[in-house]
Amino acid sequence: MQTRRVSRLVLFLAVLAALLGAGVGAHGQSKDPKGKFAGQLLVASPKMGDPRFQKSVVYLVEHNDRGALGLIVNKVYGKGPLAKLMQGFGMDPGDAKGRITLHFGGPVSADGAFMLHTGDYKSPRSRPVDDAISFTTDTRILKDVVAGKGPRRLLFVLGYAGWGAGQLEDEMARGDWSLSEANEDRVFGDGKGDVWERIVEESEVPL
Repeated sequence: MQTRRVSRLVLFLAVLAALLGAGVGAHGQSKDPKGKFAGQLLVASPKMGDPRFQKSVVYLVEHNDRGALGLIVNKVYGKGPLAKLMQGFGMDPGDAKGRITLHFGGPVSADGAFMLHTGDYKSPRSRPVDDAISFTTDTRILKDVVAGKGPRRLLFVLGYAGWGAGQLEDEMARGDWSLSEANEDRVFGDGKGDVWERIVEESEVPL
């Protein structure tokens, strides 16, 4: 059972990585490098009715006429040994030490691993979303982390949030979401307290 699960995960990651590497969005359309709202944060309204997204902050990786793909950045599953995580993805952890935080990225493809990282790390399998933050599905980035050659900041998430054509725009129009500026502290959770609460306190979203 575990072998089949890992095989499905590897296949999913390979297909998604191929699409992104070819310049095709998750919804099958040639991507605009900037997109509509790509590189910005979606902030859930305090009145958000969907429990999966209550008090969520979503970093938009992709947004075009076919839909949108984003990763929730402020929902934590928990922490675990980095070595165990690497073994789960079929990698030799070597002398990997320390722990890594696992985030809930959204309700779609819960087996899928997605990573946001700072733009100082360059890889053929990563693509920049904006000048500061890049996106990858290649878990081999963890090997570079262990070797001391990884990015300054890394967010490891399982699952993503996805919207079909026009769906996100409709949700924004009815007040489910507001847009807010993204920066490293907000995306990688380096500030004090939850980023959703900080943004709301700064009055960037209507109460």
